[in-house]
Amino acid sequence: MKQNSNQHARKVVVGLTVVFFVLGYFLIVKAGVSDARQLFSFLIASYLVVWGGYALVTTIPQDEIRSQFLLTTFSLGVALAMLELPVGLKLINYRETFAITDGFDWEHPGYRPDMELLYIPKPHQTMKMQVNRGNIGEVLCLPPHPEEPFDLIYDKNGFRNEVDLASADIAVIGDSYVESQMIPGSQLVTTKLAELTQLTVANLGQSGYGPQQELVVLKRYALPLHPKTVIWVFYEGNDLHNARDYANSVASLKATWGRVDSFWYRSFTKNSLAWLTQLLWGCVPIPNEKPQSARTTVVDSEGKEQRLYVKGRSVSVTLTKQELDDLQKTIAVLEEAHRLVQQEGAHLIVVFAPVAYRVYHEITDFEGIGGGVTRWDVNDLPDRLRGLLAEISPDIGYLDLTPALRSAARNNTLVFLHDDTHWTVEGHRVVAEALAEALTVGKQSYAKLSTHEMSNNINVRVEDALMVRNLDGTIRYWSKGAQQLYGWEPHEVLGEISHQLLKTVFPIPIEVIEEQLRVKGHWEGHLIHERRDGSKVSVASQWDLQQNPKSPDQSITIVEVSGLADSSSSTRSR
Repeated sequence: MKQNSNQHARKVVVGLTVVFFVLGYFLIVKAGVSDARQLFSFLIASYLVVWGGYALVTTIPQDEIRSQFLLTTFSLGVALAMLELPVGLKLINYRETFAITDGFDWEHPGYRPDMELLYIPKPHQTMKMQVNRGNIGEVLCLPPHPEEPFDLIYDKNGFRNEVDLASADIAVIGDSYVESQMIPGSQLVTTKLAELTQLTVANLGQSGYGPQQELVVLKRYALPLHPKTVIWVFYEGNDLHNARDYANSVASLKATWGRVDSFWYRSFTKNSLAWLTQLLWGCVPIPNEKPQSARTTVVDSEGKEQRLYVKGRSVSVTLTKQELDDLQKTIAVLEEAHRLVQQEGAHLIVVFAPVAYRVYHEITDFEGIGGGVTRWDVNDLPDRLRGLLAEISPDIGYLDLTPALRSAARNNTLVFLHDDTHWTVEGHRVVAEALAEALTVGKQSYAKLSTHEMSNNINVRVEDALMVRNLDGTIRYWSKGAQQLYGWEPHEVLGEISHQLLKTVFPIPIEVIEEQLRVKGHWEGHLIHERRDGSKVSVASQWDLQQNPKSPDQSITIVEVSGLADSSSSTRSR
């Protein structure tokens, strides 16, 4: 009787213990795994739970169970030691084997740390690339869309040139917009630019680089190629932030220097756990990214509707104090870049690469990821950058890509990847054409045009609307007076055809005016223009035909100055 009572008590204890272990195991699973440390704790707990449960329910003697536990644990330890032995002998780096990408950029496989550049790809790498989801798609966990795989080929210096270059006519410096890991080499903007110009073009772009790193690229890699032109691509999405964060990144690199070569960072244990964590975790949406993302529907060149996601943020129309400070850091870098390029007898062109929202916000309406209409203010960064470059030197070329990309987008060309912040193949083509046009026919905008430089024959008042345009009417410069008179901001009109934009009514046929302009170099008369709000305005306009002495090809431009003909000439259109 007493024996039956003991057996019953033992069963109750065993049952409660099993329930306790199962409940504990369930709580561990429910808590989730977010990093390698948690996964390690989870696996150790699971291992002990299994052995504990086995010891409680089995009829095998406790001494034998203890021996089994010690033997199994020892065997696992020996197996792990065998896997780690090549790491200790520096024969293998499991970080590269498992392709672990957590940590700092310079700790990623395929990169090597650099005290100035922070990191740079290892030379002569060829990697198989297949795009499954863009960077916006990753943070929002959008459905994957596997693309055709292609080879990423890097030269001896770690840049996307399929051959090692000893010289180049054009060197293009920038970040991921130039490197473009998501685009095959044959479709890159630099490849297309080389085809259009029949010149040798070096791709010196590197993902994540900011102005300070790009200055190092200029000194270390671009200038030794002795280019005639250096194109510096400024991306508004993160270049200011990168300029701000560079000093902190250098400090972090110094603090972690050599860590990537340590045993723990190369070990099987750490990297297999990190790989399992990523596998178990999968794609987890980042909640605070939703308010900074929006979507819309656009039509592509084939007439198909495409969902387009963009990133943005609520900002004032003008830059914040922090952004202005970051811009000054960038300008200091560009000033040194200009001095170095000028010493080499080359020409510097700064190219403004806009975010997708700046391109599309006038074309389509956006909705927030959580619903509702989303509109962000568009700041005046392109104009500020142009003005600050002008204070350095009028010799610096400046090209805002916004008009070219917007014009293509209006014609149903999808210029940005639908779930990523970067250009599509078509976007690369559009940009290459804009760059080629700037190089061959001198259509990059002046960074700044002084009144004296723009007109020898025209008296310009502060309130006058002044524009500089090409012979075909393409607007290259738009003054504050023009903005106040007509209602359009400079970034909205650059690249547009002036007579189409303003719906100009001429007193005589335009062909007669152009002939007089060619013969005499000057024309003046009264025109009727249409403002942005639809109202008509009569202006006294003066045109001056002249060459740009700062342009490499002495390109011909027209300086047009217009002022109100009289105080009663403005009428509301019906």
